[in-house]
Amino acid sequence: MPIDPDHTCSIDNLTDQSIPIPIQIFLWKQVIPFVKSKLGKVHETSCSICQQNPVHHVLKESCKVFEKVLVQNIITDLKPDLSEAFKSLPRWRLIQAALPYVMHCTASVLFNRMKDGNIQILGAVESKLLYTLHWILLDAAEECSDADFEKGIYHTSPFYYLFSIPTMTLFVYLFAPICQSLKESDFQNFRLENGLKLWQAMWEFRHPDAPCFTTHCKPKPKALSGRLGLKKGQYGDIFCGN
Repeated sequence: MPIDPDHTCSIDNLTDQSIPIPIQIFLWKQVIPFVKSKLGKVHETSCSICQQNPVHHVLKESCKVFEKVLVQNIITDLKPDLSEAFKSLPRWRLIQAALPYVMHCTASVLFNRMKDGNIQILGAVESKLLYTLHWILLDAAEECSDADFEKGIYHTSPFYYLFSIPTMTLFVYLFAPICQSLKESDFQNFRLENGLKLWQAMWEFRHPDAPCFTTHCKPKPKALSGRLGLKKGQYGDIFCGN
């Protein structure tokens, strides 16, 4: 989320940004199968592959978990300690924390799909990850905002329901090199059609029409202290800055 110029750093603010260790471990476990050095050919061409390729099965299960927990918000069947950790964290904060993991997983399978030369159709793994990614970028903020409003929770900062600049930069770095491997025909189904607007913009080298990509931001000036904070002035003909 872009920096709020009125925002001041404090212990409470840092605490609000923290993620419980069980959730960090949970997210890392989902991403591990995708970031291993050799994924093999994970693109699905038939149901039999899932039975023959245990790696593909693990990837498919991780995709289901991402969609179930992030999109559907179903955490009741998780282990009690993990379920309690999820309940202690605002849903929007969880989604913010999970987005980089989802992006890395999606970019990994799309890169392997392109590398393998099998780009005719999207398999189940790619489709599920893209659906989750589209929902997070395009719909999650509004859904979380509406849910908070119904609970009487209000956030006055215009930057609250946005993702951080480093997160959006990561999206560009991961997907700009491989977005051309996706085709308009890949999104001609009910689950993925909403995300086409993201990729059309990428194909045309412009910002996707979504607040997390287009909201203006104003960097917060850093407070200087010690020798760096000494007042600067003009010495002779040399101006030493403001």
